[in-house]
Amino acid sequence: MRPIHRRYLREFFTAMGAYVVLIVLYGALAPRLPTSSWRFVLAIAPLLPVTGVIRAVVRLIRDEDELERRIDLEAFAIAAMVTGFGFFSYGLLLSVGAFPAPPAFLVAILVMPGLFGSYGLARWAVSRRYART
Repeated sequence: MRPIHRRYLREFFTAMGAYVVLIVLYGALAPRLPTSSWRFVLAIAPLLPVTGVIRAVVRLIRDEDELERRIDLEAFAIAAMVTGFGFFSYGLLLSVGAFPAPPAFLVAILVMPGLFGSYGLARWAVSRRYART
């Protein structure tokens, strides 16, 4: 594994660990707090480690070679389109009552994890395609 990938994994897992801790605290404490500025702070606290994940991804792509950048660009394009299509389709189906409507905040919260997950799958698929050629 190249040093840039080790750095990425270290930064990514550190940020994700902090995210998990903060999102669990948010889930456990937010319902118990009265409406206050502390509740607001608790709600936005998980965004800080997410910016660390974004920073790690940007640094990785900046330092990759041309082929790795191409793979990431294709994977991001696929992930963005799949995620957008999925949420758009879900919204259309919700509009005709095909599913019981979840709270809007829940749908909004799932966009970023959906994008990250679809990027991971797309990157795996694109990498396999380039490995065969």
